[in-house]
Formats: sequence, structure tokens, C-alpha cells
Amino acid sequence: MRERPSALQPEPLESLGLTRREAEVLAWVGEGKTNAVIGSILGTSSRTVGKYLEHVYQKLGVETRTAAARLAFTAPTEAS
Repeated sequence: MRERPSALQPEPLESLGLTRREAEVLAWVGEGKTNAVIGSILGTSSRTVGKYLEHVYQKLGVETRTAAARLAFTAPTEAS
């Protein structure tokens, strides 16, 4: 099974102060993927994805994946 690229691109999400991997995880969260699915896509464990998300929440000042995803969709894009 091959995943299609996320509609959210990681590069613009890095402008939120995220690392490349945190931005990739957040992009997949924005697509509604679970930690287990994101882990499978990125070749890591769901626990590692959870740790990335903890860092994302702290950096973005949010407490939930929904709030983080919302910020991801309102992040400035490279075209802006």
C-alpha cells in the first residue's frame, strides 16, 4: 500500500518553529491519520510519533491534536 502525499506540506510548517520531522508528523495529523498510521508511513513507532506530537504541542502552545492541526491549516504557505 502506498500513501499519497499529504495535502499539507511540511516545509511551510517549519516556519512555526518545528523540526522537519515534527512538521511531517503534523502534516499527517492534519490529514486525520492516527499515530500508528503515521508511524507506518514514516517508518517509526506510534510511540515515537506521540513524542514528536508532545514537542509540537509545546512549541505551538496547544494541548490537542485538533488544535495543532488547526494551526497547521492556518500556517503561512510558501506562496503567501
